[in-house]
Amino acid sequence: MLVPRPALPEEGRRIAFLCGCAEPARDGVGDYTALLAAECARRGNATLLVALNDPHVNGAAECEGMLRLGAGMRWEERVEQARECARRFAPDVVSLQWVPYGFHQRGVPWGIEKGLEKIAGGRAVHLMCHEIWIGAEQGASLRHRLTGAAQRAVLRRVTRTLKPVCVQTSNAVYAALLRRAGMDAAVLPMYGAIPVTGAEAAREECVVRIGMFGTLHPAWPPEPLLERLRGLGSRIGIEHIGHMGAGEGVWRAMERRYAGEYQFTRHGEQPPERVSRFLREMDFGLATTPRALIGKSATATAMLEHGLPVIVNRDDARYAGVDAGERPDGVIVMDENLIASMRAASRREPRWRLPEVADQFLASLRRQR
Repeated sequence: MLVPRPALPEEGRRIAFLCGCAEPARDGVGDYTALLAAECARRGNATLLVALNDPHVNGAAECEGMLRLGAGMRWEERVEQARECARRFAPDVVSLQWVPYGFHQRGVPWGIEKGLEKIAGGRAVHLMCHEIWIGAEQGASLRHRLTGAAQRAVLRRVTRTLKPVCVQTSNAVYAALLRRAGMDAAVLPMYGAIPVTGAEAAREECVVRIGMFGTLHPAWPPEPLLERLRGLGSRIGIEHIGHMGAGEGVWRAMERRYAGEYQFTRHGEQPPERVSRFLREMDFGLATTPRALIGKSATATAMLEHGLPVIVNRDDARYAGVDAGERPDGVIVMDENLIASMRAASRREPRWRLPEVADQFLASLRRQR
């Protein structure tokens, strides 16, 4: 027998967030979810965060407001522990923070909807799609298209089973693709994982400093961007902060080719306060996400929130019949006007978007009463 879907209360909601991993600074969706949960709690809501597939813990790890379930546990055991935790917490709404690879190593978590249904227990469900499926872009490989078809089928099963009262995603392209697949979705903007802290940092007048932050995707092409940057006619420093990930080879290749022209500096992983200071010291940010999907990048968002003009030099993800929407303020695309655009760019007032996104998130739940 189906449990009746509860109405959402006007104030003081109890929200259970479900994600894959909650290890700080090791999972972008986990960081996003933890920040949103904390902001909702700050506004008087009770929150619970459950990480269902966390590779950084063995077994179950529980602390105040959080349950992390190790990826090595049997799925049935994880479901049961999460279900019991949710039963004790008694949420008014369950917010599923969806990314297929967060719940399965190969990105195809067949049958996950049954476990999620048990955890939700008939309560109202909010669905945030950080990722949807791969292989939707023009020119995608057969392997990616087949994997993407399976991921799309899984997501459809999840929505049919959980019947979410609200579906959201971070960018216009994903929203259009979801609607095309029969899932009505609205855009909930991304916010960065780095709060804006400290005073405006001093910058060197004689050097143009271009900052990169976080994972460097191995598909990111340094050319022809680095060749075009010569047109600035200034000394250029390219600096990276954070965990670089699989893009180590790309970085080393840049260092070898341009060592005599540009100064390359790596700062490694740093606490949020140091990252914030770094972003305020830079003259430009450099994003590695394709232009069409820039709205889903937490690192590009963090640069923009710190007032940086952000250069986007990838335009390799295009979707037939899908409009990528307006370019965010502060984004500079790599075209024939790149140098002129950089010279005309100016920093904006830093502003962390988490509070306003939390307002929009909570408002979307209230509208579903």
